[in-house]
Amino acid sequence: MALPPFTLLQVGTDLMSTVDANKKDYDGLVILFSDKNKLIPLVPGFQPYIDLDKSFGKTLQLVCLQDQAPFSRILIAPVGSLSSDVDDARRFKDTAFEAGKRCLEAGLMAPLVCFTDAPTDLSSLDWTFDGTNDFKHYLEVTILGFLEACYEPIDVRNSRTDIKTFTRLGFVAPSLPEDDLIQKVRAIEEGRRVSKDIGSPDPEQMSPIQIVKYLESIFRNDKNVTMTVVDDIDVIGKEYPLAHAVARASLVGKLKVLWKDMDSPLLFDESLVPRHHPRIVHFEYRSADQARVKENLYFVGKGVTYDTGGTDIKCDGHMRGMSRDKCGAAAVAGFFKTIELLQPKGVNASAALALVRNSVGPDSYVSDEIIVSRNGNRVLVSNTDAEGRMAMTDLLCEFKERALAYSKTPSPASDKPALLFTVATLTGHALRAYGGYGATLDNGMARKLKVSRRIHDAGHLFADPFEVSTLRREDINVVQPGRSSEDVIQGNAKSAMVDRGHQYPAGFMVIASGLDKHGLHDKVPLAYTHLDIAGSAETMTAVGWSLTRVTGSPVVALTGAFLL
Repeated sequence: MALPPFTLLQVGTDLMSTVDANKKDYDGLVILFSDKNKLIPLVPGFQPYIDLDKSFGKTLQLVCLQDQAPFSRILIAPVGSLSSDVDDARRFKDTAFEAGKRCLEAGLMAPLVCFTDAPTDLSSLDWTFDGTNDFKHYLEVTILGFLEACYEPIDVRNSRTDIKTFTRLGFVAPSLPEDDLIQKVRAIEEGRRVSKDIGSPDPEQMSPIQIVKYLESIFRNDKNVTMTVVDDIDVIGKEYPLAHAVARASLVGKLKVLWKDMDSPLLFDESLVPRHHPRIVHFEYRSADQARVKENLYFVGKGVTYDTGGTDIKCDGHMRGMSRDKCGAAAVAGFFKTIELLQPKGVNASAALALVRNSVGPDSYVSDEIIVSRNGNRVLVSNTDAEGRMAMTDLLCEFKERALAYSKTPSPASDKPALLFTVATLTGHALRAYGGYGATLDNGMARKLKVSRRIHDAGHLFADPFEVSTLRREDINVVQPGRSSEDVIQGNAKSAMVDRGHQYPAGFMVIASGLDKHGLHDKVPLAYTHLDIAGSAETMTAVGWSLTRVTGSPVVALTGAFLL
């Protein structure tokens, strides 16, 4: 689904004359404002509404003024307060999204968007962490809100021809940034759409093999990002044994007898559902100017295309929505689409997606099993519904190995920090702890490099907010072995309800991947940050009994933190 073209216009002599000069190219006007009295200089015809209706300007409202200037159809879109301690850029994002939806409903396909009191002087609203203006990126956030409003999931696009979208968008701002804002917004939105295309559809339309086919179509002609796929089940079992364990039940087939006339007939294992078989996808990006690289980034994404809970099966309706358990991998893939388009000089980036289905079957992995990880740790399985950390850990170990090897390679960028990440809709505990916010937590080296703080601050400014959580000694201690049979405990029987339920999975992955040997005070420290996006990957509310909307988080926050 192609993005609609959009244009940036700068206010000339005054806002009214600028809007009037460009009205021939648009079919309606959208006004974002905080103070409704600021509407009058632009649309004097609003004065009677304000005088006679005290509620005018409190909600989204389409006003038809017939032949009055500047447009016969004007959508007023209040953003609310901008001066409270708890206000942030989502004032613009949320308003723009709802305004965009309302435009499409009203048949406004080419709206001109303007601001009557844009936040151009907010020196009193400095963000307390780094002194950056809270609303510094209000224009980008507003554009992204309108682009989000006209997005339709890939399954809808493939089955319908009556999709409404904008033919064009115009945005009038008091001043325009010097850098290429349009290119950056387009790259972010293209990445976010890839993320939502993967995360939103049902588990059959985006099974592991279908995700691979989709990604191959997205990155087919790309010269900047290299994509490779591991589809050999034996290789996956050898290289990524924990992910293979999660996928075991999806591999079960039936025995087909060949050459029945033989005394000892040959039996062939014919898989019943090959589309559910696991896939490991790798992405690689290298800066065109290695001398300018400041960081080497490694991302692991959880792509559980459906999570039944395994033999610790989800019951009482908790299996609902588990087609979205692939949103971590979806976000990483989307982020790499943004990388492809921006071609940042300051980073090298690698990614791995663990695409597995946590099915139930005669060969399901079960609690009390001990499975040896890629790093050689004996993992005691405690809960098959804690499959996400299993799926990602061996990939995290692989990136640990690669980061260590690269640090010894003669290269202008090999001595730059290696930042490792896991991105996952991992725990119900994160949702309980932070509601609709993603959680990010660092090991010692990442904390020293302020990785979580960068994600937090970028998310705050670009309306993709995160909360900073903390990895503590309890999160390491609780997964320590209690017998000589194991080296690390996978989890707790009820991880969503246990104390520190979203922190200790990071402790598990640190140990099971071998990152515990590369802490802040070890010989070769490696930075590791875990992002639990169980709260931010989807909206918190749905319409009726429907599923919630997939957001594409944290593509925007990651872009702001590491690419811009």
